[in-house]
Amino acid sequence: MCLLMAGLILILSCGSDNDDPNGGTGNATNLYLQIQPSGLNVVEVSSREDSHVVPLQVKVIGNGTHSDFTAQINSWTEDDLVAYNNKEKKSYALLPSSLYSLSSKELAFKQGETVVDVEIKFAPSNVFNEFKKHGSEYVIALKLTCDKLKIRDRQGDILLPISFDYPIIHFATSVAEVSVTKDQVPVTINTVFDFKENGKAITNPWNFACKFSVPANAEELVAAYNQSYKTSCQLLPANNYDLGEGASFQTGNNQGTGEITIKREGLAVVSYLLPLKLDECSNEGVVCRDEICYLQVGKTYSNPIITDKSVPDPCVIRANDGYFYLYATHTDKYWMPIYRSKDLVNWEYLRTAFTNATKPTLPGGGSFWAPEIKYINGKYVLYFSWAKMNGADVSYTAVATSDSPLGPFVPSIELIGNAEFGSNAIDQFYYEEDGKKYMFFGSFKGIFVVELADDGLSVKRDINGKPVLKKQVCGNAFEGTNIYKKDGYYYLFASIGSCCAGVNSSYKVVVGRSTNLLGPYLDKTGKDMLNNAWELVLEGDGQKWIGPGHNAEIIRDDEGTDWMIYHSYVKKNNAVGGRLGMLDRLHWSADGWPTIKKCVPSSSDLIPVFYD
Repeated sequence: MCLLMAGLILILSCGSDNDDPNGGTGNATNLYLQIQPSGLNVVEVSSREDSHVVPLQVKVIGNGTHSDFTAQINSWTEDDLVAYNNKEKKSYALLPSSLYSLSSKELAFKQGETVVDVEIKFAPSNVFNEFKKHGSEYVIALKLTCDKLKIRDRQGDILLPISFDYPIIHFATSVAEVSVTKDQVPVTINTVFDFKENGKAITNPWNFACKFSVPANAEELVAAYNQSYKTSCQLLPANNYDLGEGASFQTGNNQGTGEITIKREGLAVVSYLLPLKLDECSNEGVVCRDEICYLQVGKTYSNPIITDKSVPDPCVIRANDGYFYLYATHTDKYWMPIYRSKDLVNWEYLRTAFTNATKPTLPGGGSFWAPEIKYINGKYVLYFSWAKMNGADVSYTAVATSDSPLGPFVPSIELIGNAEFGSNAIDQFYYEEDGKKYMFFGSFKGIFVVELADDGLSVKRDINGKPVLKKQVCGNAFEGTNIYKKDGYYYLFASIGSCCAGVNSSYKVVVGRSTNLLGPYLDKTGKDMLNNAWELVLEGDGQKWIGPGHNAEIIRDDEGTDWMIYHSYVKKNNAVGGRLGMLDRLHWSADGWPTIKKCVPSSSDLIPVFYD
């Protein structure tokens, strides 16, 4: 129910208050008149009613009259209402007299008669249409006057605010996200028919439609939205949308739908906002609620970005053909799956990096873990962990090469083995600087770094055959090392916790930084990662995202935004499947520390920008 009038406190005088209603000797000075009921009386009606009657009585209070007399009922003047509105800080409007009638304005009392009945009649549908045209809060305001008898304060006026039960159309939601992933994107807009009479919900009895429109003050609405939600959206340009035919309703259905079209051509990779309103309803008996639905429009993606297969421990390279290639840990029959993408968002599965014909003949191992691929000296060099679950002493790093990012990768040779470098010599990460090639490796038994030979296919050694470098840089809390240089700092990203326990996984991404590639890597307080100190970058939320971690190398897009690809379980019905491919932008604090927004995976974001 929507009240056209709010509650009133009627404090208007229409006579003196000097007579005693309980006294009286039959003289006029001991009598007075009043309207019953007087004061505020809300009239509740349905907008579908053809007519409504409000009964009144004008009464003589006292012992009766000894002669005939007359009284009058008149409408308030505009000045009366202005005075009242100013005093009570209201904004009521007098209902035009043409929309209601009185059975009698001149009331004749015969000698001894004490009551005269009066009726106010109006058509609720007509009053409702007047309200729809002007939006005013209408009231019927009447004043009782008489030359013979006095009228006591607050008993000679009646105000009738009219409260309507009327059908309303409104949006089903106030905000909706639209991801523009193709040239034209249809967007379904859901609306609701809401109508109650006497507190009972009414099923829509009509076929009708309402138009969608963009408010004239759309720019102001976008600015207000940005201020409220700390966003920086732009108004969606008019040539990037088609509002269609509006929302249509069918008899017996309280849900209505319409479709608008968002057009991609010319859109920048920014966040847009399109404010919508409902108007021009084809049924005059239905009101469109004065509200705004905001469409958040952008060239966005949704997580996970790879859902068809499990892709744990991903790595990514941008190959010479301009495509990004993603490689992941061996799962089931997929011996290191390879995906390809132009934009980091849309990935196509191509093949596996290894087949039966190219499978390593190295001892131990049995699964391809945590790949790392680089382009070195005209070859695609694929480093991988040849490993067994819970087999730390038979797990080591191997390497193979190919002329193509799709392989075949041959031959597979040992690079870093357990016998020389310690158990769990896996999760390798390659870094090249100043003509030197380095390999970081290790999993929960310390993170170490060695220098590689110029071809990147063996550990660099001195004349005695010993590694020229073997240094520990992190304690035993970490695995999945990845290093990114920015603004004079080396940031060592790593993962901690349990990677592979399904819904109980506690994996998360952490970071430390150093001014030297070889460390020390410290947290914000200066504590060393050798002592298992770290700063949080990303973790699960316990609801949807479980155990996110083991990120690929950070990729900077052509707009200078840094992106991180990683894996995560996705919880559904209290269970998870494989570890799926995820993408998130890195945010950098003023003092130079990276995080994913709110430190949890995002459901969606604007796409990375890569120019053709």
